[in-house]
Amino acid sequence: MYLKINHVTKYKYEKPFLSLTQAIKLFPTNHKDLKVIKWNVSVKNASIGEKIIESNGDQIVIAHTSKINKSSEVIVNGEVKTSNNNGIISGNKEKINPLVYLRETELTKADSGIKRFVSKLLLKNKRKNKLSFAHSLNSSIYDYIEYSSGTSDISTPAKDIYNSRKGVCQDFAHLMISSSVYAGIPARYVMGYFLPENTDTEATHAWVELYFKNVGWIAFDPSNNTSTNERYLRICSGFDSISAAPIKGVAVGSSDEELDVKVSVQQIPQQ
Repeated sequence: MYLKINHVTKYKYEKPFLSLTQAIKLFPTNHKDLKVIKWNVSVKNASIGEKIIESNGDQIVIAHTSKINKSSEVIVNGEVKTSNNNGIISGNKEKINPLVYLRETELTKADSGIKRFVSKLLLKNKRKNKLSFAHSLNSSIYDYIEYSSGTSDISTPAKDIYNSRKGVCQDFAHLMISSSVYAGIPARYVMGYFLPENTDTEATHAWVELYFKNVGWIAFDPSNNTSTNERYLRICSGFDSISAAPIKGVAVGSSDEELDVKVSVQQIPQQ
């Protein structure tokens, strides 16, 4: 499938800043089932350094501006060809040990409720392998959580989502990471783009990847009860949504900021 991405992130500051440095990871992850036709990332009034590949395979650039301003704008335009490999991520040149992703964070730490939830599911699937358990976990979280906007924010941990039973894609992802790590399966948070089949679904999206020995990383989307396919474009990953943030910045001499994001993901004719 051929996808066209347009993504504009605008920051407005209450007062002019003296300088702004941003770490930007808005680049498609290189792997076997993806062909990047063209891709460009620009930052208004900023100089951008050379692209660096991190140990997990993410691509990152540092943008810096010393111009006094009250706004900043990150613009992404690109076209890619994606393929459906049932969620299997192969050919991603990463050097990090997958066991690192057994680490818990404040957003993914399992409490007693999540542990009971996972233990019951493990018992139900005790004669199945870990991959079968993962598919069952993906479906169980989809059934357990109601997709509901405005009921959580970027600081809401998995334990609160488990108790409220409401959330958005990042919350589904945090709960699945928490559950998987408790079950002994390395898990990480993934940020990317998603081409919805209806216009009510957001174009930026979050899902998870679980690691299985002799198979590698497999991507699951618990908010849609599926493995990823050609409608998904992987951008970057981390231990949770904060770790995987595609833009991180430090503004010197600024105050409060307002954020405006516009994203378009479209299917285009075959090239």
